[in-house]
This record gives sequence, structure tokens and C-alpha cells, in this order.
Amino acid sequence: MRKIDRGKTKIFFLFLGIGIFLLFIIFTNNILGAEKQPILRVGIFLNQTETNIGGDGPFKIYNLKSNNLISEEHNKIVKLSPHDKGIEILGKGVYSGPIKIIPVGNTKIIVVFNGQKYHYRGNMEINIDKEYGKLNVINIIGIEEYLYGVLKKEISPRWPAEALKAQAVAARTYAIFNMNKYIDKGYNICASTNSQAYGGVNHEDPLTNKAVDETRGVIMVYKGEPINAVYHSDSGGYTEDSENVWGSFLPYLRSVKSKFEEKVFPPHHTWSYSINEKDLTEKLQKQGHKINSIVSIEPVKKSETGRINELDFTTDNNEVINMKANNFRSLIGADLIRSTLFNIKVIWKEINIVKDTEDKKEIEDKEEQKESIKEILEQKKDWTIKELLELMKKNKEEGEEKKEEKVLKVEIVKSNTPLTFIFSGSGNGHGVGMSQWGAYGMTLQGSRYQDILKYYYQGVDIIKKY
Repeated sequence: MRKIDRGKTKIFFLFLGIGIFLLFIIFTNNILGAEKQPILRVGIFLNQTETNIGGDGPFKIYNLKSNNLISEEHNKIVKLSPHDKGIEILGKGVYSGPIKIIPVGNTKIIVVFNGQKYHYRGNMEINIDKEYGKLNVINIIGIEEYLYGVLKKEISPRWPAEALKAQAVAARTYAIFNMNKYIDKGYNICASTNSQAYGGVNHEDPLTNKAVDETRGVIMVYKGEPINAVYHSDSGGYTEDSENVWGSFLPYLRSVKSKFEEKVFPPHHTWSYSINEKDLTEKLQKQGHKINSIVSIEPVKKSETGRINELDFTTDNNEVINMKANNFRSLIGADLIRSTLFNIKVIWKEINIVKDTEDKKEIEDKEEQKESIKEILEQKKDWTIKELLELMKKNKEEGEEKKEEKVLKVEIVKSNTPLTFIFSGSGNGHGVGMSQWGAYGMTLQGSRYQDILKYYYQGVDIIKKY
């Protein structure tokens, strides 16, 4: 029998113990890391006169101020509305609020809005908006599950996986950077494009969820800090410097050439929109401008990419209204004026103006005629009544002939007044940061999501935050 070397055995078990301990530490760190994901308060339905909320399974309703359980429900919708003393839950009573609804098990919270049911992960909080006195419905959810409800709203799940991953990292970074955007209202970000479009479970897809999972915790930083990872649909050929859109210089949001969109044919790569002078004038009047009509629109400031920064509107009384191009997009509609990379064409309306073409010679002839009558009268002193009548008759006939000649010589002059303004442009969106269609085009040439992000966001590092 072989003799056992006890010294070596001790060393073996010592290293084994250390290995197990290290694995335990790594495992524990992973678990703790997973728990460190940011929790978001997402304002999903704001300033509501009433709201109907429930669950597709069991859930609990709490009064947060007292932390008391109000009721336990199962697969039911409850109605809430503002009250002088807080929030009324129909059939339950009036509570000081806020009200919190917590799902039990795998229940998804349901919010009924305009007759449609919207399902959400996480908890719900309902409070009173301090400014408007109405209800705000806030979804309290981990950022990763929040992203499940963002990606499909922002990008097609059928796009290449690397484009989806790039979108996931950009959306995650954007959410972290903007966590305090609406903090004074009781939530971090909202569910509209004022932050990022978010639709909850209704707008999840296995492919976009996979992109979120495969980039879990990955964000972009500049000098160690999360960036404002804004993005848009289609650059139109060049992205834009941040200061030309929002006035603030950000070193990672620099203009870059982006011709990748041409490989994938975006639906609004080129676009056109027309508005008549009357409708445009009415929109400006609603903004408080006291004008009768617009006679011209001129771009007065452009960036190096060709985007219009400012516009001058000249009115019929020569008043000039200066407006930022992005404000003009908001005035007309960002889905109509799709970018600030556009040209303006005017369709004119012709107005007929009557112009008397009587010239200097005709005036002189009239004067000569007057003189000739005067001379005739002076030549003969004794006029019979018959002669005077004949002279008057002749003078009248000559006057009628001249009148007819004048009518025949009236000229119709055409003058132009603006009837319709046509805007023809390229691209879709503000043009800053990542072009989503450009990201799609980059994947066709083999780019990974890291390549895409580092191209559109200059000088950034990509790190795993948690």
C-alpha cells in the first residue's frame, strides 16, 4: 500500500479551500451586483382625473403615508380619483396617499387607459401632482425590466442583434444619466419621447429582451461618468454637434459622417411637407404673434452639416419673427418637419392688379385738345347757339372716344403673394448622437455594437456598471 504524504494532503485541501472561498466571493459579488441595478420611477400616466388599476393575478393595495394595508385583491380592477383629502379608491374609502399597488407572485399590474389594458412589471404608485392636483401613475421598476419595455418602442426587434445591443446600451446609459430629470415631480423619467418611449409588457419582444440581457449593466462613460446617450432615427448623412441643437457643448456628442443609412433605405430618409400661408399664420398667432400674414421664410443660420439653426419669418407689415429651427419643428410637429436638414420652396399665388397705361404723350394730346377748343372759341367772338351746341357735341364725342381708348389700354399686371411653403428635407430626428438606421447599416459591414457606439459617441468607454 502506498504511504500517504500528509503534508501534500494539507496543501491540497488548503488550496481547495481557497478556491472554494474565491468562487463563493465571485458568486456573492454577482448576486450583489445583480441587486445593485438602479430602480427607476417611471411616470407612465400623468395628470389623470381618474385611473383604473388592477392585476392579472393577486395584488395588494397600501396607503404609503400610514404604511397600512388597504386590501388584497385578485384579478380585479379598482378605480382611483383625486379627492380633497387625498385619493379616493372607489368602494374602499379616501386615503391620504400616496397609494402603492404591489403584485404578488408573477402578477403583472394592469392599467386601463382609453379602454385598453396595459401590463407592467414591478410596482405601481399613485400620487397627487402638486401642480395640477391630478393623479400621477408611477411604475417602480428595475432598469433592466424597464428596458424590456423600451427597446421595441424605439427600434425594430427584427433588426440585426448588434444594432439591438447598441440600442440597449444607449437606452440604459440615457436612463441612468437622466435619473433626476423629473425628480421634483416624484419620478425619474417619463414614458414618452420627452425621455424614452416606454410601453411596459405590451411592447416587449423576446429578441429585444435578449439584447437587454446580453448587455446587462453595460453603459457608456466619458471620463468615468455616464453620458447623455441621446439618439435619433436617421441622421440624413451627418450627425450634429450638441450645441447646435440644445446650446450646450458635450465633447462626446460631435458631428460625424453617417452614410450607413443609405445601405438600409430608411422610410423617411428624404421627406417633404407643405403648409399653406393661412395655416402657418394661424399657428404663429396662437403663439402670441400679432400678425396678418407671412410673406417669406428665410434660414438665417446654418451649421456646418447644413442643418438650419434659425429661421426668419417676415410678415406683411415687415415685422421679422426669429425662431429656432427646433422650436419650429415643435410648432408644426416633429413628425411633419422631420429634421432641421431641409430646404424651403414657395408656391406663389398670382393676383391681378389693374394698371392704367396712359402715358405722357396721351396726356399731352389731351392738353392739346383743350388748347385747340380754347383757340377756336377765341378766333370767333360771335357764336350762334347752333354753333356752340355743335362744338359741345363734338367735344363730348371726342371725350367718349378717348374714354373707350383708355379702357382698352388698361393692363392686367400679375403680382405674387405666398400661397404655400414646401419643406423638403433629409433625415429624421434631432440628429445628435447615434443614428438608429445608421447603426443598422453599420451592422451590414460587420460592425459590433461596441464599434457602433464608439463611432457615434466620441471618446467614450464602454464599461459594465453592475
